[in-house]
Amino acid sequence: MAKVDGPLFSLEARGKIADAMVFFPWKGRHVVRQWLKPTQPESTLQGYVRAAMKAIGKAIKEILAVAKGDAVDSALYALYTDAVPAGQNWNAYMAKGFLDLLQSGNAFQTASFNALVSAYSGLGTDALTAFKTNATSLGMADFAFGYGYTDNIEAGLQLYFAALAAYNQSVGTAAPYNTDPDSWAASDVDSFADDFETA
Repeated sequence: MAKVDGPLFSLEARGKIADAMVFFPWKGRHVVRQWLKPTQPESTLQGYVRAAMKAIGKAIKEILAVAKGDAVDSALYALYTDAVPAGQNWNAYMAKGFLDLLQSGNAFQTASFNALVSAYSGLGTDALTAFKTNATSLGMADFAFGYGYTDNIEAGLQLYFAALAAYNQSVGTAAPYNTDPDSWAASDVDSFADDFETA
């Protein structure tokens, strides 16, 4: 049911009328649009996009846990807040740095996501172990979706995605940020993980 202020003059309306129209404020204006029934197609592409967003979101959550806690802000949080363009949030900027690696034009590429997963699997044993152990110590956990990309996205892969985002956006000029995470040694991974928690 629509809620109306000033009903005779229709100064403001909010809500839907039947299954036909929706009234709502948007950027200071009162607007109306056609009502559309939300759908969840659970397509392959939607599953890939959600998996990618959740993976980078888990890394952002770990940075936020430190940045908003009583501890000293994380160095990675400081690097991102310094690098973010005006008018953007640092966490959205970080997610964009990762998602830019997965797009061609404006289209998400499942092949690009699979290529990053393969690159992670192909890391040297020491670096791969460092990504896994550091991600676990940061509190990241594995997850999987029931559709789209259904393989397990382990904690180490989530940390690797965060490293790719930081490198892609050049948030730091010193090691390890100035080198591709595909060539990181275990000490570089340790340093990156330390930047989640220390300034």
